[in-house]
Amino acid sequence: MEALNNIIKLINEPLVQFFLWVAVLFIIASIFVDRRLSFWISSVGATYFWTKSQDPKVALKAWLIVLTVFVIILVLKYIFNLNVVLLLKGRKRCPMCYEEAHRKAKVCPYCHYQFVDEVKEKVQS
Repeated sequence: MEALNNIIKLINEPLVQFFLWVAVLFIIASIFVDRRLSFWISSVGATYFWTKSQDPKVALKAWLIVLTVFVIILVLKYIFNLNVVLLLKGRKRCPMCYEEAHRKAKVCPYCHYQFVDEVKEKVQS
């Protein structure tokens, strides 16, 4: 019962409600248009409707959270050369054909490129 009360308290938080509105609008928009466009429709739509009826500071905080996550992903990708999406999927990109392969694959299943083992490469250097 305590877990249910905690969930209700969490849902009553304005920031969580804002993200729930974004999620609901995203699901509705993704029925009619592709995923990338749905993200923008839901984000801008939720921000617009939220600022009209609720506290605009909540929408600003939500956008700051989204932008912070975006910056972290970009830093990981361009400075540390780490693709977070592929890492979460357990995949890696083939440098020859640019297709996704399993992270532990030794050979690309599409072009048969042989992946260089990073550990062996560091030892040889």
